[in-house]
Amino acid sequence: MNTVTVCKTGRMTETSVTTTTVETTELSLEELAESSGVSSRTIRYYQSEGVLPRPRKDGRDARYTTAHVERLGLIAELQERGLKLEAIKELVGRDRPHRSVSDWLGVDEVLRASWADDETTAMTLAEVQTLLGQHPRRLVGELVDAGLLTRNDDGTFVAPSRALLDIALRMLDAGVSIDIGTEAAALLRRRLAKAADDLVKLFESETGKSFAGKGQPEELATALDALRPIAQDAAQLILAQELERSLRNLAGKGRSHRRS
Repeated sequence: MNTVTVCKTGRMTETSVTTTTVETTELSLEELAESSGVSSRTIRYYQSEGVLPRPRKDGRDARYTTAHVERLGLIAELQERGLKLEAIKELVGRDRPHRSVSDWLGVDEVLRASWADDETTAMTLAEVQTLLGQHPRRLVGELVDAGLLTRNDDGTFVAPSRALLDIALRMLDAGVSIDIGTEAAALLRRRLAKAADDLVKLFESETGKSFAGKGQPEELATALDALRPIAQDAAQLILAQELERSLRNLAGKGRSHRRS
């Protein structure tokens, strides 16, 4: 690792120019690879793709700075978040790369935010049995088989989704078995997964047109925050309306059978 020191001293008649020292730490390719944890081959590839600035040349030797270390760290972070190299190149290649990356990371956090009021919960066997109330203790095994609980080696339990566990227990109180409740949840998830994908595509295609203003990061974040509770209410209402419609159709078929 080399340190370049630049000193400038001068004298103008009787006035002295103050001495200024600027130190810049520089690294070889091998030192950059060791410092960043990125192989020399990958560093050269990033340079060829335009996502990493080319180094200063000192004869045949390439000289890198801490700015290169920081850029490699940023590339790694963006790749971990799912960005392809072409997208990273577009972000860091803008006139204000730090702002553009910051904007994208802000939007990324919004997109990754949880929409479900849910959590993972650890419980003892006694706590699980308390939740079951008057129901048979054998239902603990059924909850495990259904994936609503996982059993640890030490005999404790984890509910991957406490909200789904509570719903299953409420259905159990209403006379719906765990098996039927689990099957109903799987059916809903299959149908709603398709609806969710279609809705995301719709909003994505309309971003900057009829959704999220001009599509700026802060506008998108505001729109998604406002949409979250609305989407949950809409899903609950539409499901209730469709169940009502289907039950009415079933009732109508029952009347027809009795007449015939």
